[in-house]
Amino acid sequence: MASKDQSNSPINSNEEESDSSHSNRIGKSARLEIGTTGNDRASMREAMDPANQSLGEALRLSYRLLQFAIAGLVITFLVSGFQSIPEGVTGVRTVFGQVVGEPGDEIVEPGLHPFWPFPVGEFSTMQQKQSIEVRDAFWPFRAQKDVTFDMATDSADENDPIRPGRDGSVITADGDLAHLQLSAEYSIVDPVAMLTQIGADKTDALVRSVLQRSVVQTLATYTLAEFLEQRDAPALDIRQKMQSCLDELRVGIQVGSVVILERTAPLAVRGALLRVQTVREDAKTNLERARQEANSKLVGAAGPNYSAILALIQQYEATLTSGDQAGSDKLIREIGLRLQEPDIGGEASRIIIQAKSQQASLVASLATETRRLKSLAASFKENPRQLVQQLWLEAVRQSIRQNQVEVFSVPTQLARYVIRVKSSPEMMQIRRDAELARKKLEASMIGSNLPSFQLGSKQIMIDRPGRRLEQSGDKGFGRQ
Repeated sequence: MASKDQSNSPINSNEEESDSSHSNRIGKSARLEIGTTGNDRASMREAMDPANQSLGEALRLSYRLLQFAIAGLVITFLVSGFQSIPEGVTGVRTVFGQVVGEPGDEIVEPGLHPFWPFPVGEFSTMQQKQSIEVRDAFWPFRAQKDVTFDMATDSADENDPIRPGRDGSVITADGDLAHLQLSAEYSIVDPVAMLTQIGADKTDALVRSVLQRSVVQTLATYTLAEFLEQRDAPALDIRQKMQSCLDELRVGIQVGSVVILERTAPLAVRGALLRVQTVREDAKTNLERARQEANSKLVGAAGPNYSAILALIQQYEATLTSGDQAGSDKLIREIGLRLQEPDIGGEASRIIIQAKSQQASLVASLATETRRLKSLAASFKENPRQLVQQLWLEAVRQSIRQNQVEVFSVPTQLARYVIRVKSSPEMMQIRRDAELARKKLEASMIGSNLPSFQLGSKQIMIDRPGRRLEQSGDKGFGRQ
């Protein structure tokens, strides 16, 4: 009750002052003083509880949101370690810059891979296949880039030498100079060795340097003519030397291919060299054409199996040259028998068939004549003169019966006179046709007896007899 009285006393005093100064309250300000007791503080706390609850809930919500944000950042940080490696790309895993992984498993295959996020872990990747070009290291300098190479060749001066440092070139085995441009393709087969030895940013520089070194070493074994004429061999040798050098360095690089894009002699001699190469190509073409013609003639002479006959003939010539008479006679018989084999064709087969046909015809004709003579033998023994006269008249009759023969009857009284008789045009034409047919027949018979092919220039002998396939062997190759 005392506390209650104490709490009410200031209010009563204020009320009294308010009453006493009621008349002057317009010009004065009011002052409110509240005295608090224990019960009043509880009331204040009860009045402040909703605000505190709202503030606490707001703080708790903010804390929850902060927790979610931190968790999201942590998850994002962890997920950032996943990395996708596309096809054609290779690399290794590194933790704080050091390659990690079991021996043989350090290389990252294409696909999605989980790993520590940056900066703890990182994937060091690079293209697995790469290429470089060497354009200027061995190529002559041209002030005007738009000038064609042929124009530069025409304007080249022999008195203007190649200047080291300005014009690129390489020395060949015969001391000449050559120019070339080339490209190379290579693959990273061991990224661990490549990264630990040189680093990804120095790969092209290393391969370019090794390529130039290999070019110098390779062309030192080729002459200028060989380098310009052999299209593939120099590039293969350059690739082999490149690979040997890279293997010695152990940088995990495999050379795929080396291609020589351009090659030429020095511009001052390029025109003359091109003319020489043109002549050589023409000579090769003519030589190949001659070989084809020779092969065609040999096939036409003895068929596709002419090599067997050719080998026997060469053996016969060697035996004949050595003076072995018995050996040469044996070989000539072997050649004759081999020409009659069924696998021999061409002109030789035709000649042999024709000879056999003529032989058969001649044998048949001789047999007929023999039988005829045997039938006339008895008549000849009885009256030889009459048989001879009869045969003579028969021969005259056969001669007169020919269509190109004209018969004139002249009285015996004109025997002392010379009579010139001109044949009719029809008879003259018949005789000309008969003469032409006879000449054609002779020519065909001569041609059938002579060979229509040659075996080589060694048949032409200047100081001794040439080749002659005769069974007697008394004349011919090696005989005096």
